[in-house]
Amino acid sequence: MINRSMKVLFIGPKSGNSYLQYLALKKINKKTFLIDDRNILSYKKITEKIFWHISPSIFENLIFKRIISKINTKYHLIIIKPGHLVGKKLIQELKKKTEKIICMCNDNPFVSRDKNKWKLFHKAAPYYDLIAYQDVSRIHLAKKKGLKNSFLNLPSFDKKTHKNFQISKFEKVKFRNNVIFIGTWSPQKGLFLYKLKKLGLDFKIYGAHWNKDKNYNSLKNIIKLGNVKNPDYSKLIQSSKIALCLFSEQNLDTITARSVEIPAIGTLICSLRTKSMSKILTENKEAIYFRSPEECFKKCCYYLNNPIKAKDIAKRGKIKVTKILKLNHENLMKQVIKRVLN
Repeated sequence: MINRSMKVLFIGPKSGNSYLQYLALKKINKKTFLIDDRNILSYKKITEKIFWHISPSIFENLIFKRIISKINTKYHLIIIKPGHLVGKKLIQELKKKTEKIICMCNDNPFVSRDKNKWKLFHKAAPYYDLIAYQDVSRIHLAKKKGLKNSFLNLPSFDKKTHKNFQISKFEKVKFRNNVIFIGTWSPQKGLFLYKLKKLGLDFKIYGAHWNKDKNYNSLKNIIKLGNVKNPDYSKLIQSSKIALCLFSEQNLDTITARSVEIPAIGTLICSLRTKSMSKILTENKEAIYFRSPEECFKKCCYYLNNPIKAKDIAKRGKIKVTKILKLNHENLMKQVIKRVLN
């Protein structure tokens, strides 16, 4: 149980799911404060390239000074998300200002996809009281690194954001799709969706960096480039009959935020079949799964032609995520804090 007199500091970006989780924590613990780390480093485009491709150690002292300068009191708990800005020197100083310190890392800091991005994290990782990951692949890799402070929590959704909205007639036309995929480009996703298009499926792609795909010219008429922000994200999903859920193979993903956001919104989820997904959503009862573009094509065509069955599965998926498992941000924060305090 959270002591409501606790003083909690959340260090993370004032955007996306990080900020939504901060707001959820503040709702259950009023004395929660935020350090927005988006502007810790200036000239973002340049510093990010150096951070990723050369070494984040170049900025370690600067990050240390700018974050510590914003802390003038002690806390019962400090939560850091996602953790790539915090090195050994900073976490050792932060531990002097709190009783417990947690890292919530939705990404995979143990693979080479992000180059040097997680170099500082690796030095700081042993000093956390708890590191919460949402994918079991991270737990296995953390153990190989000798880390004993790992904790698996499922992805979560935001009750105010990932839901059905009242939308206008104009929005119904604007956002309407048979099948939709929202996500950042990767080579594997690009190849999968290229094959799906060749099979003849009617779908749209929304997300960043899809112009990098080698088959972009063949796909560009079904692509809307750029990150999708809320509430358009939820409105697009709720206005589609089926929403695809693909994973980053480079990141060794077996589950992702969309795995719970899509059913929470109330749309039929069609996901790559993994053990992690099958544990939370039962196949053909609460979700539909596939192993290949061909199987995905057949499943989508079947449920587009059987809308009553599709809505029934979507309804059960929504109930599972929102009512049975209760995978909302507030419960996630309670779970993580309970774990570190016990």
